[in-house]
Amino acid sequence: MKLWIKILIGLGLGLIVGIALHLFDHYNISDLEGFKGFLNVVGQAFINLLKMLVGIMLFSSLVSGICHLHDPKKLSRIGFRTIGFYIISTLVAIGIGITLAFIFRPGRGLNFSLPSDFVVSAKPMQFLDFFAKLIPSNPFHAFAQGDILQIIVFAILFAVAITMSGEKGKGILHVIESVLETMYTLTHFIMRFAPYGVFALIAVAIGTTGFGAVVPLAKFLACNYIACLLQIFVIFTLSLKVLARLQIAPFFKGMKDAIVLAFSTNSSTATLPVSLECVRDHLGVSEDISGFVLSLGSTINMNGAAIGQAVSAIFIAEAYGLELGALKIVILFFVSLVSAIGAAGIPGTGLIMLSVVLGALGLPLDPFGAFALLAGVDRLREMVSSVVNVLGDAVAAVYVAKCENQIDTKQYHAVTWLE
Repeated sequence: MKLWIKILIGLGLGLIVGIALHLFDHYNISDLEGFKGFLNVVGQAFINLLKMLVGIMLFSSLVSGICHLHDPKKLSRIGFRTIGFYIISTLVAIGIGITLAFIFRPGRGLNFSLPSDFVVSAKPMQFLDFFAKLIPSNPFHAFAQGDILQIIVFAILFAVAITMSGEKGKGILHVIESVLETMYTLTHFIMRFAPYGVFALIAVAIGTTGFGAVVPLAKFLACNYIACLLQIFVIFTLSLKVLARLQIAPFFKGMKDAIVLAFSTNSSTATLPVSLECVRDHLGVSEDISGFVLSLGSTINMNGAAIGQAVSAIFIAEAYGLELGALKIVILFFVSLVSAIGAAGIPGTGLIMLSVVLGALGLPLDPFGAFALLAGVDRLREMVSSVVNVLGDAVAAVYVAKCENQIDTKQYHAVTWLE
């Protein structure tokens, strides 16, 4: 049975058990309290496993990505155009997600209590103080404390130092890339326990909040879906029509196989071979452009993931009655962009990257609060966001190929639904 099916089964069973726990809660049955305690342990263990991955995965993925981008061949005119498109489209996606989240207010009405160990700063951080605190005095302390922004800064500086070291730096780069691949393998292993973790988290969360969580979760998913649809049918179509000066319909005809696969596998990385075939054989993009742009995009272009991080952060802040000021919104833009760049296009990394965003914003990662609710529906969110990720890469490939005169426009406009 596919993992995503198991996770959805865990979600459904968690809802049923959670409702039962909520209905029988006022009877003060001792056995039920023991069962809830067991669920707490299972849920906390799963969250700790996810948090265990964050620092090392973020550091290694950023260092690896930056070092490869520094390759002079990739930082050519095509490289700059590709990266520029990815960054701008991701920032636009984040803006759409934030705007819709403030319109829908999906987290309102949950009224979760803050964890006992969570401290709200009485004095808002000043702009200059924020930048001063970005520099880690001790990188190991930043990893130990889970200071995400300091880890990001250290990763950037470390990557620059590697590239400046030339041949001498390639050894440590190979080690970091090996660490990154190992973290991906560990992620796959940990995600095997996701159905049980989701079951426990949802059961406890629903058992505590009751039916009051259903409407906020529905609004959360609606907010994500609408943002993804706007990114696809407004931003991407405008990019094709205005920037690439091509018709819109052939693009979706040519990408239909990749769309279906991304939706069903929940993985833009797993969809890459099919995306390459669609862009090259159906849309007429040259092999050089399609290979470079899509391979790079599968690593650093995650528009759908960026939308999810932004909406999730605002959902959690509202669930605890916390306000996000102007500086926190700026941080949200930055960290959502970085987490989207650092996220692997495989199922399950969305929750890991969300913990990165929450840590940077100073929001609670409570295993039995709002985070637990989002963990239960993360699969439903990622199904659509994966499609956005894949289509964003393809739009970039078509745009860059058109600018470089490396697209067969006759083949592009001749594509049909039957191909």
